Amino acid sequence: MKNPYLTYPAKILRIQKESSDSNLYTLKFEDPKVQKAFRFNPGQFVVAGLVGFGEGPFDICSSSLETGSLEICVRQAGAVTKRIHQLKIGDRLQIRGPYGHGFPMNKLANRNLLLIGGGCGFVTMRTVILDYLKKPSAKQKLQVFFGVTSERDLLFANEFDNWRKKIDLYLIASKPSAAWPHQVGLITNLFDKVKIMEKVGVLACGPPIMYRFTLERLKKLGIPDTDIYLSFERRMDCAVGVCQHCAIGSFYVCKDGPVFSYDKIKDIPGAI
Repeated sequence: MKNPYLTYPAKILRIQKESSDSNLYTLKFEDPKVQKAFRFNPGQFVVAGLVGFGEGPFDICSSSLETGSLEICVRQAGAVTKRIHQLKIGDRLQIRGPYGHGFPMNKLANRNLLLIGGGCGFVTMRTVILDYLKKPSAKQKLQVFFGVTSERDLLFANEFDNWRKKIDLYLIASKPSAAWPHQVGLITNLFDKVKIMEKVGVLACGPPIMYRFTLERLKKLGIPDTDIYLSFERRMDCAVGVCQHCAIGSFYVCKDGPVFSYDKIKDIPGAI
């Protein structure tokens, strides 16, 4: 049996500043066999850390079709992430995973997709976008809503021009500067500005308050609960269902999620 706690060293190949408090790290496992065998689905995560210091869960945000490296976006929010932000190219992180169940991309292959990401919850959406750009489908179109507080919180902004060649990307900020050229307000305001495609599946990741009001708008559009998929990545912890900190009803986010269809969790008190 594979040891679920076993970590593998990965070298930092590249560090890209993405926002005021977030860096994108491109990693490659030192063991070529480990790198070659590493596979994941959009929406899954890894646990990354430093020996003798600590570790934490992070969404994978590179393309799942890329086998030569992997990427995680790390927001500085505590002791472990502060230490990771002090690392340099050539330094190493210990990686274990991938864990959990991601978005059901095969099930949604013949449906248009509406991606809704709030703040750092947008990280996991990048995998879906990159996969689509690498392998576009004539049967599928992508609409992407990305909501932030201000332009300082935007992630992957240097990639937007390339993304817009094949997807419809809509940006909105609740408290931007006067120079902000996009929509102003909450992410739900985009439903008043954008005509949502027909035959659509929804992938969302963001804070609970975003889910609450976004779900109201999706219901008004008549989108079935079974076609709405929510990521609860913010609840991830040990990744193997031992600490129980991620429990939602009878589910463990790290093992049964982090992605759930809304129909499975809508009646669980405190889920959203």
